[in-house]
Amino acid sequence: MTPLPAFWSVHDVSPATIDRAAGLVERLERAGIAPLTMLVVPAGDWPEAAVEQLRAWAATGHLLAAHGWTHQAAARRTLGHRIHGFLLSRDAAEHLSRSEEEVESIVERSASWFTANGLPAPRLYAPPAWARGALPDRQFHDLGFDLIETLTGIAETATGKRRLLPLAGFEADTRFRAISVRVLNAGNLALARLSKRPIRIAVHPDDDRLLLSRQLEAWMTRRWKPLLPTNFRK
Repeated sequence: MTPLPAFWSVHDVSPATIDRAAGLVERLERAGIAPLTMLVVPAGDWPEAAVEQLRAWAATGHLLAAHGWTHQAAARRTLGHRIHGFLLSRDAAEHLSRSEEEVESIVERSASWFTANGLPAPRLYAPPAWARGALPDRQFHDLGFDLIETLTGIAETATGKRRLLPLAGFEADTRFRAISVRVLNAGNLALARLSKRPIRIAVHPDDDRLLLSRQLEAWMTRRWKPLLPTNFRK
């Protein structure tokens, strides 16, 4: 079977998860799944060894992307945020229930952290829980980002051009989430094959401890053609 193009990403890389993320990256690399996109949450006390691990990933071809600042949402002030939190994000959608100015501050602070720590300036911004909030594409571009990833796909910030891309993941800590995510994974994998579009595959550092760990292992044995979002136009 022809390898399926896929954007594999490791989410929520932070001081608290860096060791588990490194173990996951090693497993993915051994399975031939590389390069990867590493979604980094900058807030917190980063030991120099952890920052050096980010530098090493970048040097070996993995893409470092900005993933909010704290990955923690504000109080759910809007109805949309309450629904989003109940169905998908819980308390992770950092951009929701915030003004455009507040979101811009989060994005700018996140971008600045990379260069301040001697890391490549991130070209991709992935809002926590894929919830972009009130900030328009052009503002992400003005803050240095070429691409933004949302729940439906990837957009070029300079032009607003969007590419709809199926999404799969394995973060399921309740039976309801496990059933729902398994169904969505099957549907989006079929959609990727039928549409001949790359599929985005999101992995979190604790996924191998959760209810879909076996499905994650099974997907790692499939034949993939790993891509980076910076190959967006190809």
